[in-house]
Amino acid sequence: MVDPLHHFPPSDRERLHRAIESARKSTSAKFEFIAVPASERYALFPVAWGAVAALVATGILAALRPWLGIGTGFVVDAVLFVIFCVVLDWWPLRLFLVPRAARRAAASRMAHREFAAHVMSQDPAHSGVLLFVSLAERHLEIVAGRAAHAAVPAGTWDKIVSDATASMGRGTVDGLVSAIAACGATLATAFPPVSRP
Repeated sequence: MVDPLHHFPPSDRERLHRAIESARKSTSAKFEFIAVPASERYALFPVAWGAVAALVATGILAALRPWLGIGTGFVVDAVLFVIFCVVLDWWPLRLFLVPRAARRAAASRMAHREFAAHVMSQDPAHSGVLLFVSLAERHLEIVAGRAAHAAVPAGTWDKIVSDATASMGRGTVDGLVSAIAACGATLATAFPPVSRP
């Protein structure tokens, strides 16, 4: 598995690593932290918006120059479509074209896939928790197993996310470190570490 911390600047990795290890040692529950640069490629959006932009531009051209033939209009439309697709494929523009609800849905889907792969498959007690962050979408989500949900007051995980999101205005890593610490403290209370004889 790729180290989830390699997406962060070297100066922040040590802080995150310490917070994650502290959270893991404080509980008998499984705790995982996954960070991804983006939850989706969103490859369809430049194509769709490129087609719309090319059709609109060709329509404007046809209204302004009605004597141009259909063959010329087709060539212009095809050329504009290619140009718009190439320009809109630039990652910041591509991400900007994706509606916020679609970005959130993609990030949430990936969070649940990662939970199934890294927590649920290795956690027969269903007490595991995944703290998932998708950097491009600026999405933070906690996915918890059945036992982890049942062991804490309702809304606990949502409150950790909202508190961390609020503190991310001061810096992404500050918010993540506080979320990791809060997850560790919550799990430590619900599932204290097992003492080994």
